[in-house]
Amino acid sequence: MNKKLLKEILAAHADHLVKGEAQSQDYLDLLADPAEELARLFNVAEQVKSTLKPITPTRDFETELKRQLLTTAHIRRVEGYTPPNPSRDLLILAAILSFFISLAGVLLAWRLRRQAVITL
Repeated sequence: MNKKLLKEILAAHADHLVKGEAQSQDYLDLLADPAEELARLFNVAEQVKSTLKPITPTRDFETELKRQLLTTAHIRRVEGYTPPNPSRDLLILAAILSFFISLAGVLLAWRLRRQAVITL
């Protein structure tokens, strides 16, 4: 079975599992040749889903996490942290690559010129 198709079927099954409306037989009926492997994966997913219980964090945890995040943000601002800038980094990378390509071109031209002088 095509791995991409298998991934998409499993993802759709997982989405429906989360919503509580997934039936593995519906997905197996869609396939011309239902794979035994797929049926086993569906069973495992349904078993895992049945054992999971939703949790909600305590109010104390949320308060402490918020405090830590705000403290970290404040410290970064005071220290002068600058977040990554992908555009700038890409420009620097392009400049470095251009430099090395130009250097290679100059060295190649110098070598070819030197060989031309020697053969004369």
